[in-house]
Amino acid sequence: MKTLFTKNLGLKIISVLAAFVLWLVVVNVDDPIISKTYTGIPVEILNGDVLTEQGKCYDVLADSALINVVVTAHRSVIDGMSRDYIRATADLKQLTTLDTIPIEVRSTRFSDRIDSVTTRSSSVKLKIENLIKKDVAVTIGYEGEPAEGYVLSGVDNPLASVVVSGPESVISQISKVMASADITGVSRDLSVTEPLYAYTSDNELIEDDRITLSRTVTEIKYTIYATKTIPVSSGFSGTPAAGFGTTGAVITEPSSVIIAGKGENYEDMEVVYISPDQVSVEGASSDVTTTVDISDYLPSGVVFADNEFDGNVNVTIGVSQNLRKVIDVPISNITVENVPDGYAVNIVDIGATFPVEIQGIGDAYDRYSGDLAIGKIDASALVPRNAPLPEHEGAPIIVGESDGLVEFDFPSGVSLTNPVSLMVVVDHVGTQTGAETPVVVLDE
Repeated sequence: MKTLFTKNLGLKIISVLAAFVLWLVVVNVDDPIISKTYTGIPVEILNGDVLTEQGKCYDVLADSALINVVVTAHRSVIDGMSRDYIRATADLKQLTTLDTIPIEVRSTRFSDRIDSVTTRSSSVKLKIENLIKKDVAVTIGYEGEPAEGYVLSGVDNPLASVVVSGPESVISQISKVMASADITGVSRDLSVTEPLYAYTSDNELIEDDRITLSRTVTEIKYTIYATKTIPVSSGFSGTPAAGFGTTGAVITEPSSVIIAGKGENYEDMEVVYISPDQVSVEGASSDVTTTVDISDYLPSGVVFADNEFDGNVNVTIGVSQNLRKVIDVPISNITVENVPDGYAVNIVDIGATFPVEIQGIGDAYDRYSGDLAIGKIDASALVPRNAPLPEHEGAPIIVGESDGLVEFDFPSGVSLTNPVSLMVVVDHVGTQTGAETPVVVLDE
């Protein structure tokens, strides 16, 4: 046996070495060791609460957030690998004074068959800043428009503000916290619950998972009103300058407004009428334009549908120089009123008609004629011509000739140029009953 193992010992050793070398060659040809680079591996930060407990927060700088990792192993191992098995971590407990953390990389698969897992990125760079809180007002928006014939009248939101927390650089950009809902086609009040989002002063949405809100949703009630168009009209007061009158033209700009509302007040409102005391033509010798705020004319539960309308309406009253003409008024159109019992008041005969000069402008003036003129004489205001003594002490009127001022009932836009008086005769006829005496014409 000894001879068997020791005979040609050198050749046997050479044979074993040759076999080993051949095995190495075969292995390296069929399953060689290779390296593969995996790109875009995210670095996981461990123990983040280390900074949070200090009232600080961090942000991984973009140029170090993702790294490339090189894995070296046999081809058979590499073939079974993927980037999902590579983990890169950085522990905040190892934070340096330069705000960097060393990176450790490893594979979660084939770890005992991998020759090496390496990266050229030795550390993660952080931006560290203070955590702050700020109270921010909540505003409500909306998307779309209500159904035709309806308008958004108001928004009710019980949440006035929220507290936002996060990195100082981000929180300082937040100008408002807003929630909104889609009201397209809505024709009645709408109540919804919507999420809250942070915005900059330029209305740009801030998306950062490092910020938190004390409330993340809010309840919103949108009030929807029906709308309708109603006219605007106006009265006026005062008397134009002597020789001038109103043309009858009353122009409002706008001539109508769109109102919105609900309930009885809204249903009953058919016109906005501006009170005469708001528009005066006193002493005017040309058209008068007055601006009136009609907001106060809207009852409770009614608003203007157009939010941009400020409620101001321009009212223009036409004023022009009067025209003059003489009309023939029938004497039978004049009556005497307030005649005391026991007296008779008769108009002296001056013919079937008497001339009256009138002034005015507009259609009412153009159409007015003597036949339309109705006048009255107040017996209690007669002016005696010769001022005779009364029949007895305490007599209500004086017997004899008197002048009676005729008061006419003219339409708007027509007036006398001068007062008109007619001569009357007062007689005592005994006790009678009656307040108005028909005309009895006496020969002059």
